[in-house]
Amino acid sequence: MRTVACFGDSLIFGFPYGPKESWIAEVQAETGVTMLNYGVCGDCCDDIVYRLKNMYLPERTEGILLWGGANDILNRRPQGFIIDDLKQALEYCTAKKWPLAIVLPLFAADDDYNAQIELLRRRIKLELEGKVFLLDLQDAVGLSDRELQAAYFDGIHPTIATYKKLGMFASQLLAEWLHGK
Repeated sequence: MRTVACFGDSLIFGFPYGPKESWIAEVQAETGVTMLNYGVCGDCCDDIVYRLKNMYLPERTEGILLWGGANDILNRRPQGFIIDDLKQALEYCTAKKWPLAIVLPLFAADDDYNAQIELLRRRIKLELEGKVFLLDLQDAVGLSDRELQAAYFDGIHPTIATYKKLGMFASQLLAEWLHGK
C-alpha cells in the first residue's frame, strides 16, 4: 500500500499537538506510506463510520485504518452499538475492496474506564479477529499504573513522547499489512 486513510477521534488526530505530531505522522515517516489523517476530536464510532462512508477519499487510497471507542465509552454508548459500527466499516471497506485495520482501544490512567475498555477490546477481538487487521498498541504504552500515568498528559491523551512511541511500535506491526497488500 502507498496510501492509507486513517479515521478516528483525537487519538488519530494527535490531540493536543495536531496531525504533524500524531502517531500517524510517525508511521508515515517510518514506512514511507502516505497516512492521511482524518481524525476528529470527540468522535464516537458512529461519527467515524459516517465520515468514512460519506467523505471523498483520493483515488490513490488503498486501505483504511480506524481507531475509535474511547469517546463511545466516555459517552456511555452500548458496546453492541460500537461493534455494529465497526462491522459497518468492515462491510463498506469490503465493498470498496479496501483492507481494514482497526486499532484496539488503549487502557488509560483510570480504573473504571479501563474496565470498560477491557470488555470492548475482548468484544472487538471476538467479533472481528480474522476479518480485519487488529492493531494492538498497548505494549508501546505499558500496563502498570506507573506506565499509564506517564504515558498520558491528562489520563487519556498521549504525551508527545508517547505518540512517537506509538508510531514507531505501530510501524513495525503494520509493516506486513502495509506492504503485503
